Amino acid sequence: MSFLILNIIASRLLCLRSSRQKLFQEKPEEYAAWLVDHLDKCEVNYKGSSGMMEVEAARVIWRRSVNTNKLRYTTLLSDGDSKTFTELNDIKPYGEDIHIDKEECVNHVSKRLGTALRNMVTDCRKRGVTLGGRGRGQLTGNAIRKLQIYYNRAIRSNKDVCSMKKAIMASLYHCFSTDENPQHELCPAGESSWCFFQEALAKHQVPGPHKHLIHTPLNEEKLAAHLLPIYERLSEEHLLSRCVSGKTQNANECLHSLIWSRCAKDHFASRSRVEFAVLTAIREFNFGPAAAADSAQFFGFQTGHHMKRLGAARMHKRVRNSLKAVRDKQSKRRDKVRAAKSKRLEELVQLEGGPAYAAGMF
Repeated sequence: MSFLILNIIASRLLCLRSSRQKLFQEKPEEYAAWLVDHLDKCEVNYKGSSGMMEVEAARVIWRRSVNTNKLRYTTLLSDGDSKTFTELNDIKPYGEDIHIDKEECVNHVSKRLGTALRNMVTDCRKRGVTLGGRGRGQLTGNAIRKLQIYYNRAIRSNKDVCSMKKAIMASLYHCFSTDENPQHELCPAGESSWCFFQEALAKHQVPGPHKHLIHTPLNEEKLAAHLLPIYERLSEEHLLSRCVSGKTQNANECLHSLIWSRCAKDHFASRSRVEFAVLTAIREFNFGPAAAADSAQFFGFQTGHHMKRLGAARMHKRVRNSLKAVRDKQSKRRDKVRAAKSKRLEELVQLEGGPAYAAGMF
């Protein structure tokens, strides 16, 4: 129902916009009078580029936090995609003595590894060096995705910077290992180790062949010179110290996806439509799709049996899909679909002349 309401509002706004353009062309005097009256009621609250919008919003939120909520926001959970943290430390909203600390979203930090590796493969290809071929040990798109998962897991499974760095480098050297040159010194020891080599040693057994037990083999001779600088940069102490708490922006991203499904971020929308989209998205985020009828009543729309039935059906489908997602079969299928989607996205980005948005890239 909320989607139908938003579409009705959008169509009315388009009609109003076309009528104002016609008035400007045919009757400029009347348009001037309308414009003077409109300026007093105009909903525009920001002028500037879309990239600076997040920075400006942070300025407003931090400056009013004490007066509005009697709170000081001294920690910022950042994704590194904008200069919000830099701007807040420049304006010092709470005075010179109170410093704002930055914590990193673990998922966004992991994306930086994937972004760096894909950019490296692209740059090498331009120079005539192939790193992402089809043979064993090549840095393919699937290998990059797995390395990103290993990096994320190394951060999440450790609570101090030294252990994180050791686990990150262990994940890389584990992939470099061969029967002739096993490099598992950094891998955790013990019978419950994720490393087959260390597990076999702990059980006093002969380790199996690397060819069958290394799931993401990498050619050390060909790739080490390219990968090691990236891994060393992304395992620096100042970066990993911001990941110790292991926080993510999953809840925020989930809410944002509900808002964007109602009001796409790549199209202009009036303030009233954005506010309507945010309010209905927050209600669904907190209470589920079954709350759509309550949202409609809040905005003065009449609701009936069918709307409540539709909300209950969407809620049932949501629960059913959540249970379905945890099954192993669906997990494997998701991996295949994700890999295919990533490949299509890479091809599209190359056709467009390179990435226009990437975690921590700009």
